[in-house]
Amino acid sequence: MAEESLRSIIELTETPYELIYLDAGSPAQIAGRIKAACEQHGFRYHRQDEFLTPNQARNLGQRLVTTPYVVFIDNDVIVSKGWLHALVECAEETGAEAVAPLTCQRLPVHSEIHQAGGEFAKDLPTFLNAAPGKWRMTDIHLLQGQNVEDVQLRRGETQCCEFHCALIRKATFERLGDLDENLLATKEHIDFCMTVWQSGGRVMFEPSSVVTYLFPSRARPLTKEDWPYFALRWSPVWQRKSLEHFQRKWSMYDDPYFETRKGMLHWRHVEGIAKPFVRQIPILRRSYRAQKLGVAVVTAALDLWSARLARKQASLAPVRSQGG
Repeated sequence: MAEESLRSIIELTETPYELIYLDAGSPAQIAGRIKAACEQHGFRYHRQDEFLTPNQARNLGQRLVTTPYVVFIDNDVIVSKGWLHALVECAEETGAEAVAPLTCQRLPVHSEIHQAGGEFAKDLPTFLNAAPGKWRMTDIHLLQGQNVEDVQLRRGETQCCEFHCALIRKATFERLGDLDENLLATKEHIDFCMTVWQSGGRVMFEPSSVVTYLFPSRARPLTKEDWPYFALRWSPVWQRKSLEHFQRKWSMYDDPYFETRKGMLHWRHVEGIAKPFVRQIPILRRSYRAQKLGVAVVTAALDLWSARLARKQASLAPVRSQGG
């Protein structure tokens, strides 16, 4: 997806911008083509051979930004014409700290909603005014799965935005500090948005900016070159550590949300790697039981591999202690 994602930005972004491409351990052949594209278009290309957690990458990138706004965009996201102008315009007109686009999912692009804004609390004022230890979190992607053509969307406040694509004021990092790198693999966006709202800032949803996040699927499975990174990125070890850190940081020890999430630590390995891989094996396609067994075997192997990768990553680049 990396080259296709970058090409969509190059071809469909009209608003003047500076692009910083942070390449953390991509295969050499792909890295070469990405670097060449960046050099051709005057972008800044930064390469690190080791993998990074998402927040490590975002922090490295935002520290290099000198413009008033930072846009984080993952390399599995396809943009649409006018996406960046709409984000900037919303921030300028509303004074928001962060702006979320309409994020879609699946093919065809820009047709099915992944998130039209999001919620981390049933009632935001009550949540923000509650004493530490009394917070109870939700995690809702608004209108997920609905067709864009079937809904009417308007600009407005939203509790949170995911980091598939998000615009943030550079001054926000100067005021609040870096993103929390102890959140290795999940809920980073909720932590950031909770911090913004607690500090008196606002997060806005801008539906005229449209992007599509393409999670690996049967139609577009991960390649073998992708496996080492995504085995680590979706590691149950990383997810558990992230959830436990979030609980400590926000004093959410009694919130049942976290026990539910800890029971779902394997689903990304299952849905993103194991199922698409098993379904490509002709002999297993004929039997549901055989597929189910194959998925279980591949998932178990992924768990062992990802745990080893997590140990290796911790020895190479231990995360800094932030936020409690």
